[in-house]
Amino acid sequence: MDVVTLDAQAADNGLAMMLQGLLAENLAASDKKRRDFESMTSTFGIVAPDAEVTVTLAFAGGRCTIYDGLRHEPDLVITADSGKIPEMSLLSIRYGLPWLLDDNGKNFVRALVKREIRIDGLIRIPPTPLKTAKAAIDLVRLTRILSVNS
Repeated sequence: MDVVTLDAQAADNGLAMMLQGLLAENLAASDKKRRDFESMTSTFGIVAPDAEVTVTLAFAGGRCTIYDGLRHEPDLVITADSGKIPEMSLLSIRYGLPWLLDDNGKNFVRALVKREIRIDGLIRIPPTPLKTAKAAIDLVRLTRILSVNS
């Protein structure tokens, strides 16, 4: 049985299919990425407003289910145009963290500053520091798993 599955309603969602393929391919290629994947328990929403596409990645028990739309009240929601989402997989990983000092990293930071990429949920009102910290750690893990440059 696959560890990354598409919900039946996500079968026609191009972003969901792209993420499923990238996750499955990268997990098959790396034991390190599988260990990161198996420890994740957060839920992420990914929104591409220009393409009017939204998906939810729900991680639990060493599995990921990808849903069409925002479901399960995501811990973090990443919003970026459809062209920026695949670019995030180009981030290099050094010392276990996304490397922001090369060209891809600088472009990512520039997009964050310009709000071309938004990550909502890292600051919460009311504050939930443990939930936020866990989601932030899982976001780093997700970045490591999706990176094609690690």
